[in-house]
Amino acid sequence: MPFHLRFLLCLLLLQSFAFGQPNGGFRQTAVDHLRKGEYIEALEYLNLAIQQEPAVPELYFLRGYAKYGLDDFIGAEQDYSHSIDLSPYLPDVYTNRAIVRSQLQNYRGSLDDFDKALEMDGTNGEIWFHRARTNLILKKTYSCIVDCNKAIQLHCQGESVYILRASAEQEIKRFTEAIEDLDMARKINPKNGYVFSQRGLVWTEMNQIDSAMTDFTRAIALDSTNTFALFNRALALLKKNDRVTALKDLNTVIRLSPYNSYAYYNRAIVLIGLDEKRGAIRDFTIVSKLDPKNITSYYYRSKLKSDLGDYDGALEDLNKTIALLPDYTEAWYDRYEVKLKLKDTKGAQSDYRQALELTRKNRLDPDSLKADRKDYLKSLVKLSGDFEEMNTMNSKLQNQSVDIQLKPLFNLFLWKVDFDKVRLCDVYKKEHYYTNILTLTNETGLINDSLLRAEVTRQTQCIDSSGATPELYFRRAISYFQLRMYDHALEDLNHVVAIDSGYIAAWFSRANARYELIQVINSREDYQQDLIMGKTDPRPQNPGLSANLEHTYEAVIHDLDKVLTLDPEFSFAWYNRGYINSRMGNYRDAIDDFSKAIALRNDFAEAFYNRGLISILLSENHPGCLDLSRAGELGITDAYKVMKRYCYK
Repeated sequence: MPFHLRFLLCLLLLQSFAFGQPNGGFRQTAVDHLRKGEYIEALEYLNLAIQQEPAVPELYFLRGYAKYGLDDFIGAEQDYSHSIDLSPYLPDVYTNRAIVRSQLQNYRGSLDDFDKALEMDGTNGEIWFHRARTNLILKKTYSCIVDCNKAIQLHCQGESVYILRASAEQEIKRFTEAIEDLDMARKINPKNGYVFSQRGLVWTEMNQIDSAMTDFTRAIALDSTNTFALFNRALALLKKNDRVTALKDLNTVIRLSPYNSYAYYNRAIVLIGLDEKRGAIRDFTIVSKLDPKNITSYYYRSKLKSDLGDYDGALEDLNKTIALLPDYTEAWYDRYEVKLKLKDTKGAQSDYRQALELTRKNRLDPDSLKADRKDYLKSLVKLSGDFEEMNTMNSKLQNQSVDIQLKPLFNLFLWKVDFDKVRLCDVYKKEHYYTNILTLTNETGLINDSLLRAEVTRQTQCIDSSGATPELYFRRAISYFQLRMYDHALEDLNHVVAIDSGYIAAWFSRANARYELIQVINSREDYQQDLIMGKTDPRPQNPGLSANLEHTYEAVIHDLDKVLTLDPEFSFAWYNRGYINSRMGNYRDAIDDFSKAIALRNDFAEAFYNRGLISILLSENHPGCLDLSRAGELGITDAYKVMKRYCYK
């Protein structure tokens, strides 16, 4: 376990004495989960504890710690701040908030918090250690070393402080001192593979490649899933011109960490060196999906496509390159050459003039237009920051793969089922409802088909014997809906609204049945409209199907509009309309609808999640990440996986 996590975990044992222990068992159960690293379970009990005692600062401190363990730095900062607002006298809380503010790149706020913590407890070596880490991030190398020295003087335990000081020494090329610190760290904990990984980096900078490879190999022997060591061993192998073995290490990194754009990028460079251009193009394509603003991946891919005669593809990539970096002289010149190949003489001449103009502006590189093609191997990217394993057996939840898609529509449900599978909506004393409490779910398969068919038979007999009442048609419609017999469901729901035009549940359910029928039609046409992250405005090509079809997205919206006219406080109707608007590509309208749902139901996890996804889709990451943090707090664990990919760089 990393030193800083050990330190934070130890704090949990002390908080009851510092804050005063709240009543009830929720807190203790949460702490038990935290000690085991079970952060999702801890969040559930901490939410319950906070509902009971919303003014206890310790509970927000603990929930902040749980969120930190899930890499939800935004949510952790909010909870630590709330804890400080309630009790601004504890250095531990300031220290923790300083750590997450550093992760959020709020370095001024982080250093201010460290200063406050040290004012309260200047003899705590761990606080000095954590401030040293932030100073190293800020390239305040000497300040980092001073803080590490102070931490060691105050008997800061563990090898991490020596690893950190070694990193600072390495930064200022004091390699001998760095090696000495790493040797000390190795003596303290000879099983910490990161010690060998870090020492391997020092040997690499000293150009002692054999020593570097020995240390990287030791780190991998301690942990075969250590992608940091595997990645850097690959770079060391490339310095020895061993591309084939380096490629094997990069393949392993990608297998363990399939979202690691560094590994794909460098593998593409290696494949170029092995003259495997199509493979390199595939890897650059993955990089562009993982990091849509990676200019170099588009630029190099354009060169490879041009080499293979795909001039249209090369032009597309050069257009993206220039859109991202309009002053990239070589890209303008390359586009000039590609346009010539495509017989676009006028466009080529325009690009050539632009390239010449940029060259005149850039006196530091007057011969850029005549430069030979770059040595791709010089473009290998070294690693900075965290390098975490994904999809391994011991992977954190937030590092695991996630199928990013909107949480689905809510449907009315008429049968008894486990409480955690449904949501209840209080409509007591409201007009136009068939009951005082509505039961809704967005899950499927909660009731078996044989029971549903029996219910259809029973309701049909009642209709035949007792006459056509809205309630009987409605119950049969819901059964048909659950059986995926949408045509029959719609026929019954049409009967309901014909008899009683104010029957809210029928309008709501008819909207859902229409939507599901659209999906059936679309699937028959092999038509897919999934939300795609990283693309701007992926509007469906045919959002309303065809004009002569009765069941269009516009018809679904019409039914939901009727619901909201009858009951503007029906939060699930706002949510469903937001979902449909997002499917239509009306993202601003969708955000407004989800916002109304949240205003009416402040614990509407799915609405927070969907609004967060759409905000990120629109490149509005900050509000999107705030929403995802709230969705995670409310129990949608996928939110943490999305945040890991889109909220922190």
